[in-house]
Amino acid sequence: MRIFGLLLMLALFFSCASQKEVAQNKKGRCAIKDSAQYELIVFDSGFDFWLTSHQSMASLHSESYYQSMNHQYAIEWNRRYAAGDPRINSYIDYSLNRDYGFDFNYKLYMYFRFFEGTNRIKLIPGNRSL
Repeated sequence: MRIFGLLLMLALFFSCASQKEVAQNKKGRCAIKDSAQYELIVFDSGFDFWLTSHQSMASLHSESYYQSMNHQYAIEWNRRYAAGDPRINSYIDYSLNRDYGFDFNYKLYMYFRFFEGTNRIKLIPGNRSL
């Protein structure tokens, strides 16, 4: 089931997420134009319920906090992916230079926290937030 959860992240980064202008080249790949809106879809069972039960915590931190944490989580996630960790089977292309928006950053951050809880691991040792 976790494979599906990781596919959500791949779908985010490799799909046409823009609601405005999307162009396809001859190979069928999507090119997202300037005003892209990103949407994170998680397929892990239980995440939506878990997120709803933690929704009141969204305003505890700023968007820049969530961006910073997501960047750290993505680096560690990708390191573990490269090392062959069987719980992590995808690469996350997260960039601090993109404006994903508050909702996306919050939901991605919460997915990392959900992943830590369901797998009983700490992706970022010493992180005690929430």
